[in-house]
Amino acid sequence: MPKEPNDMKDNCQNNTNVTNKEGEGKGASSPLFLVRNKDNVNAQLHRVRGLLTMWDFLVYKGRVGTTQVILQNKEDYSTLKIMPAKCRSRYFDDGRLYISWNIKKRLGKYERVPGLMETLTYDPKKISKQEAWASFGKDTRRFLNAINQYRKRRGWRRTHYLWVVEVQEGTGYPHVHIFFPNLRFLAPISILTGNWSKGRSNIGSPTKITTNCAAYISKYLRKMKGWSDLHLALLWSGRCRMYGFSRGFSAKVEKKESEWQKLRIVKTDNLDELEYNLMKGGYVIDVNQKGHALSNSQNLKKGGD
Repeated sequence: MPKEPNDMKDNCQNNTNVTNKEGEGKGASSPLFLVRNKDNVNAQLHRVRGLLTMWDFLVYKGRVGTTQVILQNKEDYSTLKIMPAKCRSRYFDDGRLYISWNIKKRLGKYERVPGLMETLTYDPKKISKQEAWASFGKDTRRFLNAINQYRKRRGWRRTHYLWVVEVQEGTGYPHVHIFFPNLRFLAPISILTGNWSKGRSNIGSPTKITTNCAAYISKYLRKMKGWSDLHLALLWSGRCRMYGFSRGFSAKVEKKESEWQKLRIVKTDNLDELEYNLMKGGYVIDVNQKGHALSNSQNLKKGGD
């Protein structure tokens, strides 16, 4: 067979070398390329999930913001009250005010209580922000159960506690403040650190403080006004609680039977028009109930202007 010219062989060899050099770390057969490509795809998927979560939350928040619950007086059917659904939602200022009021009733007996404060934080290098928001509730319960088991084995009394979640400045991760009332010693630092799983912690020695528990939670609820929709979306998507306390911590509050019953639910953000239409139907709109006052400052009488 005829031999290939030497210059043709050299050209083929040179082309092969160039291909190998250019493809190093970039070619389809490069393991490094596959790793980088996989990381890039995962990052894009994570971003897409985040955007979808934000979109779903904003749709939900908008739906709550335009939902009005019409209540009817059980004794006088001609008297109605309009309660915006956002008045009970933690994603709105009015709702957080209502939650604070309820907490004050349940924790009112804990005025200026001495105790210990512990803070649990996450390491961004070891867990993603979305995972941290989805798991902080379970992680906190696991931590508290482990500490109580440790105390039980030593014959110490079970702790009462109150916890509140907050957005950590700079990272956007959750961190949990836990207050242990009437407690001087919780557990050794090694036990506290060892039970905050996988090293995702920044636990220091518990701080001795004196606090008003109801005011303490209310403070963090008020601070939520500065939370971004992103953090609220993470809280919403994980179905996370903003606070919690152990059994026996709160006072028992007798629940009185309401004088109102739900009549219907209306989707509108125009309260004036809703009131007007109800008045045309011969109803009286009660706006003097605490926490449910609308734009009007007086009762709208049946048949009034």
